[in-house]
Amino acid sequence: MKGRQILALVMVISMALTGCGTKAKGKMDTKNKSGMSQEMKGEMKGKGSKSMGKLTMSEGKGYPVTIKDMMGNEVTLKEKPKKIAAISGTFLGLLYSVGGETICTADLSGGSIIPKGVENLPKIGKVYNPDVEKLISLKPDLVIAQFGLQNKLIPALKQSNIPVLALNMKTYDDVIENLKVVGRIVGNENKAEEIIGKMDKDKKAIEDKLPEKPKKAVILYATSKDVSVKLENSIAGNVAKILKLNNIASGKKGEEMGEESIPFSIEEIVKEDPEVILVTSMVKSDKTAKEVIEKQLGKDPVWKNLKAVKNNKIVYLPQKYFLYNAGDKFVDAIEFMAKGVYPEIYGELNDK
Repeated sequence: MKGRQILALVMVISMALTGCGTKAKGKMDTKNKSGMSQEMKGEMKGKGSKSMGKLTMSEGKGYPVTIKDMMGNEVTLKEKPKKIAAISGTFLGLLYSVGGETICTADLSGGSIIPKGVENLPKIGKVYNPDVEKLISLKPDLVIAQFGLQNKLIPALKQSNIPVLALNMKTYDDVIENLKVVGRIVGNENKAEEIIGKMDKDKKAIEDKLPEKPKKAVILYATSKDVSVKLENSIAGNVAKILKLNNIASGKKGEEMGEESIPFSIEEIVKEDPEVILVTSMVKSDKTAKEVIEKQLGKDPVWKNLKAVKNNKIVYLPQKYFLYNAGDKFVDAIEFMAKGVYPEIYGELNDK
């Protein structure tokens, strides 16, 4: 009887998730002018959720350890979990960097950095709509979910007595906090501290070379549909802030809480006339991103007269660093942007 109740609950949650996916798709077609995918739209809305809390962890090393996630959900681990399920690609690299492993993954696609061997593990469906029943059948000791995007999974997992943490990772500081937590979870705090120490050292080496007068920049976001402007709460926006760039979108906010982009305004960009244009994208390649920029903006004489365009200072940022969070490789994203903006200081980009 108990098994039937759990199965019924799983079916209800699965139907709710599917319905949520359909609704998000409708929004993308009608309201979401940025052309953001169902997956990314759900993620961004979730990251701005009013229920978003602060990641905390009990002091000390080893076990037991109590972790409070972004939803205020507390999990106490008495010993090292033997079967961890990291169901978002965002946390795979981080988990493996400290010696952890996952027993399954969501379908992996795009340009995110994926650890070797992960592609052969069982798949539980789309990251924004996983197969809850299949996940439960794998009997994980701990599930690491992505806050916002996968919140609806949590009731079914908790009902099945499976510990679950909803984690969030967007900025450099987020990466550091999550490294500490994941290192503690897998019982490898020393490795996490080693990685953090190297990241801080490499980041400081980049910051120490920054010129006194920062360049003025704008960050554009190219999709198959249109172009928008990225805000400071995006990965690229955070990297630009670390590099102390004079970001023309600094201080601006989206219409909805948690949104990472605002509509493109050629008038605003002309007024600010940035020295460098950085382009993030959600299309299949840099070549396609360039085609989108050329199609949407290239024929406009006002665009052609921008200082950055005339000086050929348009830098296309790779998805593996700026669409997906690079985790322990976050400093590589900082270095990439630094080279794109200041090649005279940091050297030319190899794949410019």
